[in-house]
Amino acid sequence: MGSALGQPTGPLYFTAFIFKLSHPSLFTLRLSMAILGVATIPLAYLLFRMGFGRWVAVFGMVALTFSYWHLYFSRTSFMIISMPLITTLAALATLWAIRSVRRWPWFLAGLALGAGVYSYNGYLLFPVAVAVLLAVHSALHRSQWRDNLLRYLLLAGGFVLISLPMIQFVVRSPDFYFGHARTVSVLRDPQFLAADSFGEKAAFVTERAWDAVTMLFRHPEIDYSDGTGGRGSLHVLLAVLAYIGFVIALTRWRSPPYLLSALAVLAGMSIFMLGAVNWGDMRRSFVAVPFVYGLAGVAAWEILRLVKVFLEEVGYKVAVAVVAAGLLAVVAWNSWYYFGHLVQQDHIEWVFARDLVESLDAAHRFKDPGTIYFYSSRWSYNYETRRFLYPQSPGVDRSKEFGSFDLERSDPGPVTYVLLPPYGQELSRVREIYPGGESNVEYTDAGEVRFAVYHLD
Repeated sequence: MGSALGQPTGPLYFTAFIFKLSHPSLFTLRLSMAILGVATIPLAYLLFRMGFGRWVAVFGMVALTFSYWHLYFSRTSFMIISMPLITTLAALATLWAIRSVRRWPWFLAGLALGAGVYSYNGYLLFPVAVAVLLAVHSALHRSQWRDNLLRYLLLAGGFVLISLPMIQFVVRSPDFYFGHARTVSVLRDPQFLAADSFGEKAAFVTERAWDAVTMLFRHPEIDYSDGTGGRGSLHVLLAVLAYIGFVIALTRWRSPPYLLSALAVLAGMSIFMLGAVNWGDMRRSFVAVPFVYGLAGVAAWEILRLVKVFLEEVGYKVAVAVVAAGLLAVVAWNSWYYFGHLVQQDHIEWVFARDLVESLDAAHRFKDPGTIYFYSSRWSYNYETRRFLYPQSPGVDRSKEFGSFDLERSDPGPVTYVLLPPYGQELSRVREIYPGGESNVEYTDAGEVRFAVYHLD
């Protein structure tokens, strides 16, 4: 699907199912992805509970539920929100298989792991993380190599079985499949290409590595593809706990839950580095969800454990209250930031084409809008947003950028002029030429025209 911009379209089948149950709309579109985001929460709790215990699971689940990172992509209908659902399920199935004395859970783990190839391209490093985990696990249990080999073959069989259509597609069309990855590769970054010497290129890669490592608490650039950026993916307090938890996980590498969580976060950082600057940095590194929140919970629990050892019961109770208050503060701040601050930013309105959507809605409030005369320097009338919202609405491009500029009414019956920047100023001329119509004008806070709609029967 070309309009998927190089990403797998597996989640769209779920959206289509939701559309069948209801009807296509912005609400049902966002609902379909939001359901996947919500479904990740209980699975993450089970994963953290299995790997780290009840209280870490509670902490990680709450932190994930109210995290800006997960909340943002859950509510904006990005297909990427399917990825943490699959990675959580695959991690849960893999850890269950490792603990089980039976063999068939390994095949189920392979099925879960293979399903992820249909979610998002950034997922592809997660199976690599699982492979590293299994390599370490095999090395630690060398005496059981025959049984482990059979188990790994069952996992590989499940993976290949469910991902076979994608594997066949890659074999048949490698240029098409890898085309998107090449386009956004760090090797195509203008700064990397402009670097003349090896030292300059190495310095650029080092800077990308630093950006990847610090992404949890800082990412000053705004991504004008998805609207993220301007801050790190986690609240600073949560980010500090996540880094501490990451270090703890590395020291406990012999334990599969700790090692897998650390490897998943490393995969997120690695994917960040592999892409050009600000080409979906926050999206690509999303493979670290939900593991980074579990590691934050691990750090919080270790702090409480140490306090209990050195300060005994009274100090422990105080520390529990402090940790709970800190988590509550993070929840409150994230909620305020997302619902009270972020959604009002100009770049969010630009990314999500608020003026386009609202102008089309205004035009179609008329009983019969007729033919739409569409003026915009940014969009054609055939832009997919319009085709999704109003697929049966006839219209013609009248902008210089996408058509031939003309204010003349050339169609019988009702017509509606939709004037988006920089064409809002043409409303007065249309009124002079064709007086007596109905108009609807929206302005920015600076007093400029966001859009103007003028209807003639």
